Amino acid sequence: MSATRTSLAGIMGQIALSLQPIMDEIPGLQIYPYLNTNPSPPSLDIYPGDPFQTGASFGMGNSQVFFTIRARVTTADQEAGTLLLLRLLDPNDAASVEAAVDDVATVVPEGVSGFREYLEEQVSNGRLLGCEWRVSLFL
Repeated sequence: MSATRTSLAGIMGQIALSLQPIMDEIPGLQIYPYLNTNPSPPSLDIYPGDPFQTGASFGMGNSQVFFTIRARVTTADQEAGTLLLLRLLDPNDAASVEAAVDDVATVVPEGVSGFREYLEEQVSNGRLLGCEWRVSLFL
């Protein structure tokens, strides 16, 4: 996919906007177009991936950039959290992250993680369960 003359913050906003229809499927879903260190699960946030940029060709305007879309849910109700993440991961579900971003960015091969536990939020939110999508586009 290609983005022409758009700032990085603008691209992150476009990705977040493309995810908005998922809110109709998952009540209470928080979508934040930047890194969110204090989420209110269920939550999706977007931030630059690592590595972030590769030169796809010669000269300016040919760089491929990568972003991470991260989903996090609470572990208070493990079954509900697991089922919600499975909906986000399922490309055939109306709540599919991959399908939602298809017009804005491309999920790279090997770009969808399995479940991960996020312990860094333990102080404020307890343990969170989540998964990540690595997406890319060309500047």
